[in-house]
Amino acid sequence: SCWSTALGYPCCNSCDAYYQDNDGKWGVENNNWCGIPSNCSSSATCVGAQGYPCCQSTCEVYATDNDGRWGIENNNWC
Repeated sequence: SCWSTALGYPCCNSCDAYYQDNDGKWGVENNNWCGIPSNCSSSATCVGAQGYPCCQSTCEVYATDNDGRWGIENNNWC
């Protein structure tokens, strides 16, 4: 079982974290929140690209390139 199941959310199949709170790291699969398994490597956590920060509150993808998926927050790429 995964820590997020106690909160009513499934465990993610991937290690792509989009958000972190006191409960743990969260991902999105099939447009639904899921808990990142505790055995996921921290290297899967977003590190940004080309000097841009990771998105903090949006998971909407506006563009994809060799560096990854890109969103927009506060009128800036992330």
